[in-house]
Amino acid sequence: MIQTPPGRAFTLPRKAVLLAAAVFVTLILVPAFCHQGYALRLMGMIFMGIALASCWNIMSGYTGYIDFGPAAYFGIGAYATALLMVRGGVPFFLSIVLGGVVAVAFAVPVGLPTLRLRGAYFAIATFAFAEATRQAVLEWDRVLGVNFFQGSHGITLPIGPTHQFFYYTFLVIMTVLFVITYLVERSRMGYALKAIHEAEDAAELIGVNTLKIKIYAYAISAFFTAVIGGVDAYWLTYITPNDVFSVHITIKMVIMCLLGGMGTLLGPVVGASFLTLISEPLWARFPYDYLIIIGVIIVLVIVAMPKGIVGTLLEWKVDSRGT
Repeated sequence: MIQTPPGRAFTLPRKAVLLAAAVFVTLILVPAFCHQGYALRLMGMIFMGIALASCWNIMSGYTGYIDFGPAAYFGIGAYATALLMVRGGVPFFLSIVLGGVVAVAFAVPVGLPTLRLRGAYFAIATFAFAEATRQAVLEWDRVLGVNFFQGSHGITLPIGPTHQFFYYTFLVIMTVLFVITYLVERSRMGYALKAIHEAEDAAELIGVNTLKIKIYAYAISAFFTAVIGGVDAYWLTYITPNDVFSVHITIKMVIMCLLGGMGTLLGPVVGASFLTLISEPLWARFPYDYLIIIGVIIVLVIVAMPKGIVGTLLEWKVDSRGT
């Protein structure tokens, strides 16, 4: 079995702990000094992006399995939250947790066969699941003659609280995912995930139950992706299948993780912050051309830093020590 190197598990330099604590306290205090709705909304979007990228990173970043199906769990979380709140009168926070549980209930049976696949086959299988889920929700009412998912008309949720509420909600989710990623990275599970990335067959030969480890990572990713989908649904107050099951959600998660650095703790933080902060001003100034500009920027960054911003900086640091 893979053993955790002695003295490294769950340890973090004191300076890093103090810096992380200072950043967290600062972010908690921001709404007290910043009363601009747009600024809080932008920060909330950054937190949401970091959280989504972290979800994808836990599964795909550390294992190397490129998952093109997170939009399915985002949509499941959004619809579960909407239906529970609108039809069941369930409180918001309980609804998003139950939405995450529903997502896991789908993720485990889906993951058992698909996680036996590798490479492009796994990517295609997860993409097909996401598209099939979107189509099922879209056509369910029409085919069965019921009035449940509301088809393409979508579902309207109750009007949510202020931007400050969602700012803190996404801040908590982002922080929880950051801590979970750190704990996973330094645990036996994390070393097993990295072993799967490097040489899965060799990991199996030394006793690692690779399917079990992948299922755990896949379920964790699905749960939090669904929770984020539920929060976003309440934030937007209106959802449709084409919006919450959109492949663009998955693409954004992948790009943010690639930009920051797959399989790194800070990769999602840097990648999501970078992409969000360049997207907003470009969208405001070049509403028709901003996607082209962002595409060029992404290509340039990836060409210059193939392992992402954080991954490349870590590699440079190791090389400088070696020399």
